[in-house]
Amino acid sequence: MIYSFAFKIHIFISTITLLAGIFTIALSIHGLIKKREYGKQDLVVSLVFNVALYFQLILGFLIYYLLRSTMEGPLWEVPDTQNDASLRFWAIEHIALMIFALFLTQLGRVYITRSKGFSRKFRASLFYFGTSLLLILFSVGMAMFSR
Repeated sequence: MIYSFAFKIHIFISTITLLAGIFTIALSIHGLIKKREYGKQDLVVSLVFNVALYFQLILGFLIYYLLRSTMEGPLWEVPDTQNDASLRFWAIEHIALMIFALFLTQLGRVYITRSKGFSRKFRASLFYFGTSLLLILFSVGMAMFSR
């Protein structure tokens, strides 16, 4: 019961994360085309994207490590990920991709706050947040095929 509730929250926040990521990319493209200043709206949307990824990380660890059913085995046993693609995806690949996406998003926010000039900020936003969003979309696509 707690597992399914946490999983539904994880999916809900995933939707918010994807929407914030797409909106961040759209604002960056618009900012580059219109040559406008990097404003508060841009910072807030990228912050929502970043914070949502942190929530995803916390919820993902709770779901995978604390709320797993006892049928999947104790926490200290390493699952046989070598022979099961689905287990390998959730135990290794999904977690690694999401942590790297979060790392890129955090790095992008730091770089953007320290950069001078709106063009440089929008290009950095496109690179860091765009790459992060591509990793997330790639992981979601892999999840569809690993079931």
